[in-house]
Amino acid sequence: MKQRVLVDCDNTMGLPYWEVDDGLTLLYLLGRPDIELLGVTTTFGNGTIEQVYPLTEELLRDLGREDIPLFKGESRRGEPPTEAARFLAATAAAHPGEITLLALGPVGNLRAAAELDPDFFRHLKQIAIMGGYLHPLRIGWRNLAELNLSSDPEAALAVLNAPCPITLMNAHICLQAGFGWSDLRRVGHWGPKTRRYIRNWLLGFGLHCGVPRFYLWDLLPAVYVSYPELFDANPVWVRSTLSDLRTGMIIPGSEGQGKCITMPTQILDRGRFKEVLFEAWRQVEAK
Repeated sequence: MKQRVLVDCDNTMGLPYWEVDDGLTLLYLLGRPDIELLGVTTTFGNGTIEQVYPLTEELLRDLGREDIPLFKGESRRGEPPTEAARFLAATAAAHPGEITLLALGPVGNLRAAAELDPDFFRHLKQIAIMGGYLHPLRIGWRNLAELNLSSDPEAALAVLNAPCPITLMNAHICLQAGFGWSDLRRVGHWGPKTRRYIRNWLLGFGLHCGVPRFYLWDLLPAVYVSYPELFDANPVWVRSTLSDLRTGMIIPGSEGQGKCITMPTQILDRGRFKEVLFEAWRQVEAK
């Protein structure tokens, strides 16, 4: 049976020299035979909602997947429930216990869905999140701020304490998943537009941080859905407060302090992790 997945993202693939990992995650999921992508919701984050929504619409159109429901979500922190939140709440209620929700940007759409339906989180099979860090993050010559949990800390607090299984891929484990120039050569079957987006981000991130790669942040929770065995099982009690989450900081606690979540620290087989990605990407014709 296919795994049913919803994706909440802040995709900016298509903006010149901008983040591409949300787009690469959608390409990955669409190339997985074991994944049924029930819909995509969008949020501000990497870009504004006025950028993210049409870029995601364009990506699905280029892939010939306009059949996948797509909804515009939160444009700012604390916004009232949007059409994205209504879709998330209704879809989870229609498939109780069956849906994995991938949260790849600020999580305000999830908070709003729970406002609409107090049982929203209980309806989900699990939530897999990319976000947070344990200590300040330095890449090359730059200190980088956390951008997902910190962009809507009230929503992040609610989601991290949700009454369903939570897996969090923090920024530090994501540094084990780089994408460099040799990787770009392996997606030569994709069209020039998609390869240009990736090349430009390799250049842009490389110039910004002084490293010859970027990182596949959002791919880690996506791969986890099908291959949890590629990651160490690391249960952690999280006691982050609202103040901590304003900077995206994850504060581990002692047993019984806060919510127990899964927060892997290692990709156990990085070679296999990469092969899983390229196997799925080979199934997708991206313009």
